[in-house]
Amino acid sequence: MSDVSRLADRLQRVLARAQEERTERDELVDGPDGTECAWAAHERDQMWKAVNALRADDGRPSIPLDDIVQVERQAAGHSDYSRKFALYCAELAQK
Repeated sequence: MSDVSRLADRLQRVLARAQEERTERDELVDGPDGTECAWAAHERDQMWKAVNALRADDGRPSIPLDDIVQVERQAAGHSDYSRKFALYCAELAQK
């Protein structure tokens, strides 16, 4: 299994934990594309923190939240959204 695959597995677990909190975050908030559910912003924030923690472990600089927004948009609409989002975030962690 490649490093990216291992990181994607780890990040998918981060995302799954954040997704478990969706029912607690049903209010609407401002997001990058307009109004969105707070759970979407929370999940994106958790992935951003996790990616930057991985980057810090490797001595890499932090990435901006906009990078996470971009890869989330790429994953949106896929039947395997969670896996794609985690995979794209893993790629950012190693970039």
